[in-house]
Amino acid sequence: MKQEWIVVASRADVRIFARKGIRSLELISEVGNPAGMLRTKDLESDSPGRATDNRMHARHAYSTEESSRDRSLRTFYREIIEIIQRGAFEHRFESLTIIAEPRLLGILRALLPANVKALVRHEISKDLSYEEAAEILTRLEGV
Repeated sequence: MKQEWIVVASRADVRIFARKGIRSLELISEVGNPAGMLRTKDLESDSPGRATDNRMHARHAYSTEESSRDRSLRTFYREIIEIIQRGAFEHRFESLTIIAEPRLLGILRALLPANVKALVRHEISKDLSYEEAAEILTRLEGV
């Protein structure tokens, strides 16, 4: 029987399950991202630097184009993609189901390489990261 991977992801963590039969899910990987639920100000130790514009006699703050939180999330999303790519390269699954909150699902869809996208069987746009394996399996029955 073909093996399927079920990726259940949120900003805070990702769990990857293997499903060989209809009724069994086995947790094969779990990666947390504690920074995923923090606010930007909790991740940055200082406010942006300030500068004075001598012509206008005004002060303004320097800003970065990307916040610490966004950087942290981008790194985490790439880690998820790397795990999935490695599994595909090692032929550890023949099909893939991705369950993630809507925004994250779109990001993962955009980051997946074409050879892995071809293995995606289902996408579920919901945050089920808080559910146990049995509940996830129940939700997959209708798909």
